Amino acid sequence: MKLRNSSVPVTLVATLVAAVVAPGALGCAEKVEETGPQEEELPNITVELPTAPDFNEARAPVKWEGDPDGAYSIFGLRKDIDDRLKEGESGEKIVVKGWVQEIYVPPECPEDQLCPPGKQPHFWITDSPEEKGKKRAMMVVNYHFPIPEWDEDTQAMWEDQPLVVVEVGKQYTIKGEFKRFSDSGFAHDNGLLEFHSYKAPNPDPDSSGELIWIYPPNSDWHPQTVAMTEAQNAEMQARMQKEAEALQKKKGGGE
Repeated sequence: MKLRNSSVPVTLVATLVAAVVAPGALGCAEKVEETGPQEEELPNITVELPTAPDFNEARAPVKWEGDPDGAYSIFGLRKDIDDRLKEGESGEKIVVKGWVQEIYVPPECPEDQLCPPGKQPHFWITDSPEEKGKKRAMMVVNYHFPIPEWDEDTQAMWEDQPLVVVEVGKQYTIKGEFKRFSDSGFAHDNGLLEFHSYKAPNPDPDSSGELIWIYPPNSDWHPQTVAMTEAQNAEMQARMQKEAEALQKKKGGGE
């Protein structure tokens, strides 16, 4: 009897052999020790936080100690802001001392261009000469009233009066009205100072250089303007009185 050639695939034979041998082989294998998940060791990191800011460091006293005028600081003026604003709106003057941080300079306009007019003169003061930004600064307005070059009569009227001159980085004692809205259109939520006068050395060469209150020339509240206005009012009243007496005399003569 002739045997037929086996047609069983080689791969199938190999699989069957492996199935028979595998149980014995497993019995001889070493057991693998079962372990749980190991904890990861984190590096020892030291976190250094920045020093907490001292918010009182930027605060000035309510009033400057030893000041003969009882000058407020900007912080002190705004501490009870509602009360101080009521005083300013009623026309009451207060005194503030501060360092000039910035002076507004209108931009230059080229000769061949038409530019919008600049803002009214103003500057900013702070409680500290190192203060940056405008968060704690205060605007001072209406300290200068320019006189047109063509108005020679008005210029001649004020040529002997000292101007209000301030410099960045210097401290000044300023008198004014604390308001939210100035008469010249400026406004600030935390209040601004409408300039009235400031203390500066007496420009009179015969003086000893003592500090005096100096007012902006050509302003309505300058002592020279006030004196001129009072003289004009007195002259007008005298003229009206004279005309009234003449009219009364005329009526009396006609009866």
